[in-house]
Amino acid sequence: MRLSRRLTLFFFIVIAFTSLTTLALVRQSTESMFRSFVFSGDSEKARVYASLLGEYWQEKESWEGVQTFLVEMPDLFSRIINSRIHGKTELPSFPAYPVSQLRVLTADRVVLADTEGMIVADTAGSLLHSVHPSLHLAEGIPVVSNSERRGTILVGSMIDSSLTGIAERYLASITGSLLLATLISSVSALVLGILFASSVTKPLAALVKAAGRVASGDLSTPVAVQGNDELSVLSVSFNRMTDELRRLDKAKKQVVVDSAHELRTPVTLVRGLVEGMLDGILPYDRATLGSVHEETIRLSRLIDTLRELETIEAEALVLVDVDLGETIRKALVLFDPAAREKDISLALTDVLPKGPVVRGDSLRLAEVVYNLLSNAIKYTPPHGSVMVHFGTENSGTFFFSVSDTGPGIPEEERKRIFERFYRIDKSRATDLGGRGLGLAIVSEIVKAHRGDIIVTSSISGGACFTVRLWTIP
Repeated sequence: MRLSRRLTLFFFIVIAFTSLTTLALVRQSTESMFRSFVFSGDSEKARVYASLLGEYWQEKESWEGVQTFLVEMPDLFSRIINSRIHGKTELPSFPAYPVSQLRVLTADRVVLADTEGMIVADTAGSLLHSVHPSLHLAEGIPVVSNSERRGTILVGSMIDSSLTGIAERYLASITGSLLLATLISSVSALVLGILFASSVTKPLAALVKAAGRVASGDLSTPVAVQGNDELSVLSVSFNRMTDELRRLDKAKKQVVVDSAHELRTPVTLVRGLVEGMLDGILPYDRATLGSVHEETIRLSRLIDTLRELETIEAEALVLVDVDLGETIRKALVLFDPAAREKDISLALTDVLPKGPVVRGDSLRLAEVVYNLLSNAIKYTPPHGSVMVHFGTENSGTFFFSVSDTGPGIPEEERKRIFERFYRIDKSRATDLGGRGLGLAIVSEIVKAHRGDIIVTSSISGGACFTVRLWTIP
């Protein structure tokens, strides 16, 4: 099932469950509170009746005639009201406060039980002379006369838990309103959920399509970035990934082309020499064989260098504690004769202390130092200088830099000098400009040690290579 449909189904289930649960709880709470409200009102009425019937018992000293009294109570009220207004005790001929209207005010059902639980009065007439359960009578209001309990009065909901028609219609109207509100909010939430699901899945669908294109080898179409949320960050990261893959693919193709070009030269020379000897054009002597041997050595070195790059990228490193200060001191001693031969000043600008110690491959790290010093001496003109500087940083890193007074490296070339087979001056012979693999090896070694290397301009305008590595605390 597609993600958009799963999200829509999930929203529907959550909204349906939440809505039905809310409706049931609110309906139950509303009915319970309403019943409590009705019961509270009936209790107040029962207290009035209890006081009135207490006076009745005190006067009659029995419940004889109480049924008629309660049934005819609306008539009594009518006579009293008419007596007050018209000064007459009989009902008038005109309908001023008729009994039918007063019955609306006294419409609540009233039940009176004696001390034994027998019903002695019921305005509805259905429970007369029956014995009411004591548990039910406990909800009633006691009728007291001369400080003695004479019976129990129950009114309305105290007799029967069911509500009246008006009350039931009221609760039904509340339930209908809750149901309508729940339905409207559920539909609104579902629509918004579907829109949200669409807004989430649409960028994801675009990423899926783009990933399919990348899998098929198409790296040319970026993903549109919309908004500023996690999906947009993912889209940006995806575009960066495709850019990097495109760059790596281009570099890979370039490496193949450059490797073929670099390998072709010694192979062509060897082939020409061998064919010349076979055809009798070149003498089959020691000098010619020496030339062939020299080219095979050059070819072997190139192959070994390429293999070394692959070994470094595979992180096949032998990790030990390396004293970089000692490594730099040894390198300066080794390269001092080469510097003197060109009358180049090889100087250490600081006095190296014992350490610092880093975790790494001692041979590879020495290769980094040797390669940088070799390049600096090679490209520094006679009577120039090569300087080595070192230091530690608060972040727990050790850095050393090799700077020279050579021609320097143009800023636009600095990002590419660590690529394989890249030479700044492509017209320069390989004997002078190298094969473009030394700095690539240096960069891979530093990356394998989770460090970094940058190139800037030295104070004298030459090149300055700075390597940073993590120290062991």
